[in-house]
Amino acid sequence: MNTRARIAMSAAVAALLLAPTMTPAVASAPRVVSLASGSMVDAKMNQTIDSGSAQIGQRFTMTVVAPYPQSNGQFANATLTGHVTNVVPAGQGTNPELAFAIDKIALANGATGHPILMVQTQETQRHDNTTNVAASALAGMLVGNWVGKAVFQSNAGGAVGLVAGALYASNKKTNVSLTQGSQVVFEAQQTVALR
Repeated sequence: MNTRARIAMSAAVAALLLAPTMTPAVASAPRVVSLASGSMVDAKMNQTIDSGSAQIGQRFTMTVVAPYPQSNGQFANATLTGHVTNVVPAGQGTNPELAFAIDKIALANGATGHPILMVQTQETQRHDNTTNVAASALAGMLVGNWVGKAVFQSNAGGAVGLVAGALYASNKKTNVSLTQGSQVVFEAQQTVALR
């Protein structure tokens, strides 16, 4: 075999050996995943946010859980990142408010997008006010009884104070929380490509 034939044979063998490792650039481009408008996104809170302590702008994350949007397993364990947009702590006659927005979704493969999601359902927890009502009713009864006997020489002060204390306490609203592990269901408001 002459030199020219050996070189040609070596080049052919090298081409066969290297061909499987050389893939076109197009083949390695990531596949785009879309979150279609109208898709439902189920997620669980990764930390607790509470109307009594949250601040506007406070960041939080959620993890996407089954059932996945469009039944696409690529959404498994995706992370939603959001922030608190409005918070009003509960108070005397003041109902609590806790509003938030989702800024980004990140899939496990690194693809991200900026969806517009609307809350459909959420597992909001309202704090228990029973102890406060009972304590205020008891305090109202004691003060009412004292005022009724000392000022009006009447035994009705205790009953009036009990009712007044209970009414006062029942008007004291309690804070709401989205606790860690609470489920929230969103609906996508527009189609978003995740890249």
